[in-house]
Amino acid sequence: MKKFKWLVVATVLAFSSMAFSKGVMMEMFQMKKQLNVLQDAETTEQFQTSVAAFLLQAEKAKETMPASLDGDQERFVGYQAAMQQVIDVAKQAEQQAQAGNLDQAKQTLEALDDMKKKYHSEYK
Repeated sequence: MKKFKWLVVATVLAFSSMAFSKGVMMEMFQMKKQLNVLQDAETTEQFQTSVAAFLLQAEKAKETMPASLDGDQERFVGYQAAMQQVIDVAKQAEQQAQAGNLDQAKQTLEALDDMKKKYHSEYK
């Protein structure tokens, strides 16, 4: 009976880890999708709608520990700081778009590509 209980606990933990992993993967996929829409936006209204969706996904991703961190709280704090930088850049672009500077907002978002490369190698 003890072995069965341990098997159940191990199974639950395994599926919990997969759920966390899939959660972050889904958020990242949605962020990438919204980023593509942002780059193709032709009006500030389109941009603002997409940046709001991007920020929502980024906030969700910030709160979910990637499976690659394997429960390491110190690295999770670093991951959250990295996600906050992404959020800050997106908010800056949002403000530029609200001011009517769509091209400048898109240019600001180009920084996210470098951040993606840097942080994916560190936390993925």
